Amino acid sequence: MRHFEIKHISGIMSSSVQSDSDVHISRIDQTKINEFARMNARLNDLKELIKVKENDLRNLEDAVDEIALLDDADPVPYSYGEIFVSCSLDEANGLLEKDKSRLTDELKLMKSEAGSLLETMSDLKTHLYAKFGDNINLEPDPEDDD
Repeated sequence: MRHFEIKHISGIMSSSVQSDSDVHISRIDQTKINEFARMNARLNDLKELIKVKENDLRNLEDAVDEIALLDDADPVPYSYGEIFVSCSLDEANGLLEKDKSRLTDELKLMKSEAGSLLETMSDLKTHLYAKFGDNINLEPDPEDDD
């Protein structure tokens, strides 16, 4: 998880307090800081979900390649949750394509949401840095980078 540092801002949040600087924070500014933090947490969650979905999509593509090697007469075990169901090769291909399409659509939505969050976060960052300058740090910690 990424952490952001708010330096001394009128006693509401204080981490790494600077005694020579006293910045007043309004309720609106605090709301923007909180909104940025929530969006950042959601963005980090989305990034993790996107990684999982991309891995699932790769697994489905590998499965398509594997069943292409099977004989048409052989039943294909297909996983539904925690159970396996035997189906024909054509049925398995159809199910895999349907699942790939669903995952691709989910990935598009997640990436779109992540882009929207980044855009809004950038606007909030601009406003907050303009108001608080060096008294606020909205950049991720270097050790949090993947």
